[in-house]
Amino acid sequence: MVGYAMRRILGLVAVWFIAVLLTFIAVQFVPGDPILALLSDRSGDPVLEARLRAEYGLDRALWVQFLDYLGNIANGTFGLSFRFAGTPVIDVIAGGLTISPVLALVSIAIAVPLGVSLGVFVAIRQNTWADTLVILILVAGISVPNFAMAAFLVYLFSIKLGLVPVAGWGGADQLILPVTILVIPPTAYIARLTRTYMLEVLQQDYIRTARAKGVRERLVIYRHALRNTLVPLLTTIGIIFGGLLSGTFVVETIFNIPGLGRMAIESIFARDYPVTMSIVLLFTVFYSLINLIIDLLYAALDPRIRLDAGES
Repeated sequence: MVGYAMRRILGLVAVWFIAVLLTFIAVQFVPGDPILALLSDRSGDPVLEARLRAEYGLDRALWVQFLDYLGNIANGTFGLSFRFAGTPVIDVIAGGLTISPVLALVSIAIAVPLGVSLGVFVAIRQNTWADTLVILILVAGISVPNFAMAAFLVYLFSIKLGLVPVAGWGGADQLILPVTILVIPPTAYIARLTRTYMLEVLQQDYIRTARAKGVRERLVIYRHALRNTLVPLLTTIGIIFGGLLSGTFVVETIFNIPGLGRMAIESIFARDYPVTMSIVLLFTVFYSLINLIIDLLYAALDPRIRLDAGES
């Protein structure tokens, strides 16, 4: 297990380096000059323009700029913001570092048990009215876009009923609507997959054998069938977490939440490329670390899976 984990961590370092490289290259093809945008009405001052280009290192060769950016990542500053002149990027995004990941983690922590529970519930009631009703609700949950769901819930619970704030951040009540919007699609998706996997597992010979031996149905479902259902589901959960991270872009913008997603949108419009690049890199790190954790959980759920080198 330790050897496998070390190999995966080394692989992640390579992935992170490639992400940094591709992001840096992509920014070079973005139209517009951030220094001219920063100067605004003083763009005709060549001395000031030259000083700013030197301060941000934009007067150097591209490979030198890339090395400078690697150095800024290593020292934790991520360079200087264009939008907030002279301010380290880490100071600009510091507030959002604990918001976007928390939103995604809270949402996945709710969506996984809720989705698995719903999937098991309908799987053991296949082809009943409850199965049909829940499936219709799940399809709706997957199909309705985040922004449309947000508009409906804000109108119903905030404007009409006045139960929760329309937007903002800081209180527990301001967390309800954003988390609900993020939870609904992954819950529906996980429930549908759980139902499919559970129905497949319930047809296996070892399930029939357990029932033939007189094992209680509850133990058959939750000890034997569910355990083997969770193994293929884990990969999907990792992908869903990535979707939740990207979903925070929309939710944070709609609900005026000062997270990394909203900062990324604002930095794109402001041509604050150092902030944009840093947020992309941080989201890559979050996503890859969650997938590493999920890979390590395979062995805990299924002892037949051997992760160490030389085992099969």
